[in-house]
Amino acid sequence: MTFLPAYLRGLGLSGGQISTIFAATPLLALVLPLAWAYLADRTHSHHRVLRAVVCGAWLGFVPVLFARSFAVIFAGWALYASFSVAVGGLADALAVARVRAGAVYGRLRLWGSVGYVVAAVLVGAALTARARPADRLVPVAMWLALGCAFAAALRLHGAGEPAARPRFADVKALLRDPRLRLVLAIAALHWICLSPYNVFFGVFLEDIGLGPLSLALAYSTGVVMEVIVLMTFHRLQSRFALPTLLAAAFAVSAARWLAIALIRAPGALIALQALHGMTFGMFWSAAIALIATIVPPALRATGQALLIVAINVGAALGNAMTGRIYDAHGARLLFLLAAIGELVPLAVVLIAGRRLRHATGLISSDQ
Repeated sequence: MTFLPAYLRGLGLSGGQISTIFAATPLLALVLPLAWAYLADRTHSHHRVLRAVVCGAWLGFVPVLFARSFAVIFAGWALYASFSVAVGGLADALAVARVRAGAVYGRLRLWGSVGYVVAAVLVGAALTARARPADRLVPVAMWLALGCAFAAALRLHGAGEPAARPRFADVKALLRDPRLRLVLAIAALHWICLSPYNVFFGVFLEDIGLGPLSLALAYSTGVVMEVIVLMTFHRLQSRFALPTLLAAAFAVSAARWLAIALIRAPGALIALQALHGMTFGMFWSAAIALIATIVPPALRATGQALLIVAINVGAALGNAMTGRIYDAHGARLLFLLAAIGELVPLAVVLIAGRRLRHATGLISSDQ
């Protein structure tokens, strides 16, 4: 996934077309994760629903392997995304159930980061050695990874926490909780600011003359720090309030985007991605902890899906803007705007911190 935007650029797609393709995912995520999650909560068969969506994503990605035009790539990507948008929420619902049973969330979640580092470095090295424009290794590697994920899902068993089956009225009642709406709004605002990094950071490095291996090292540096934050979050949570940790994540992210906009030295740009531990690791852990506190056990998967929906609302808005700004002004302006934008969720969490602190009173330190 790290190399896909640059692969699409190599096929001749414009920045606007690339952002349009990636905008399909958050648009589909406005509805589909909730539908899949509600099915899992109703049936208490979270592992079976997870298998279905991973298999659907794997098979749905097949057209992207052979597509060369914008229209076909967009159609194939939309088919893949119809299933893939539900994977994260369902996996996190199962993880939170394990946390309630005594596990530490970060120790479960870190394996996604480990897998990312291994894949990014190996594929980045292979792409650098092959030195082919629009190397088809990129979509093939993605498809193989999805197939391996499906094989792993076949061995996964279990459901969310045991509870009464939810009704649709319960979901509506949940959405009326002002604490939940606040967390969802903060998540959407933060993800708008992440769009330049998620979509165009690889293109930006390519524009300044850095190859795929440099991109892999930059992303891997960020993911290593993300793993450290995930592993230590339960200790940080026992010492600091969740709103404080969220505020720190947004402040560091603002500094990170500003530095990317201003720095030109390749080594410094790669090292700077260590701040991803705060941008994603700290934000994600604190958001998951807040959702786990606010949402009742019967709606655990639905609550995680709502967080995914909020993130994808931000991604849809951010992606819709970034491609056009990139085509007109380049990537540096994108990151400058992202730095300014991070001040908005920072201000919101600082102003509303007391309300969120009240929400954290029920959460245990092992989450």
